[in-house]
Amino acid sequence: MVSIVIPAYNEEEGIVESVEGVCDVMARSHYDYEVIVVDDGSTDKTSELVRSTGARVVRHEENRGYGAGLKTGIQAAMGDWIVITDADSTYPADRIPDLLRDAGEYDMVVGARVGGGARIPLIRRPAKWVLSKLANYLAETKIPDYNSGLRVFRKDLALRFFKILPQGFSFTTTITLCSLTHGFRVKYTPIEYYVRKGKSKIHPIKDTYRFFMLIVRTTVYFNPLRVFMPLGAGLGTLGMGKLAHEIIVTGGLAETSVLLLLGSFQTIALGLIADMINKRI
Repeated sequence: MVSIVIPAYNEEEGIVESVEGVCDVMARSHYDYEVIVVDDGSTDKTSELVRSTGARVVRHEENRGYGAGLKTGIQAAMGDWIVITDADSTYPADRIPDLLRDAGEYDMVVGARVGGGARIPLIRRPAKWVLSKLANYLAETKIPDYNSGLRVFRKDLALRFFKILPQGFSFTTTITLCSLTHGFRVKYTPIEYYVRKGKSKIHPIKDTYRFFMLIVRTTVYFNPLRVFMPLGAGLGTLGMGKLAHEIIVTGGLAETSVLLLLGSFQTIALGLIADMINKRI
């Protein structure tokens, strides 16, 4: 069975269209499915409207966050495969069967917003580009779309990382990096991305900072050498340069070069210890 999880918070403007669109597409497919809408403490008519579609509703009494909604839906899901999508009609429901078609060969199939029809707001593009480059470097692979909200993955994959998957918008970024750094098979399928219905819940500046810290934290957790080795090498280079300058020019030895070299050794050692611990997990 395929479980389609849709987190929603005050989405009365577009929730019915989103749910009915998913149901129409899945009804024409050969997949056995269920649709779970997690109402994350909405104060409008979101739950009432969802019930009118016949979809299953799970409700939080208070707003807990996008990731919390997904985690609740995953726990409630009966299927072995999870599909997540948004409640604002930004993702094309008709592409879900395409993603599912590749699900047997891969552990996760991501709908990547890279096509000409992907209408990502201009205000989010610069930060998304920078974060994408950072994620590519830290994960040691090209990630066309690290935080797409339309994807298919094995339920047991999500449960494996459940304790570290965050409650907020960074859920998708985290599960992407977790999957890639642990060698899971991930495929990216180009999709369109439409203008949302209703008001966006994303705060560009605050959420960009959170995404940046998330990418660094997740990589330190799963691939520490990609962070600590360059830092250690940089400190070592500065220390050796300063040491050479002091010996040749001043004929003495200052504390700065010693501290830089000690910092380099400590940083590299910390990276090696973190990598050893990671390999034992």
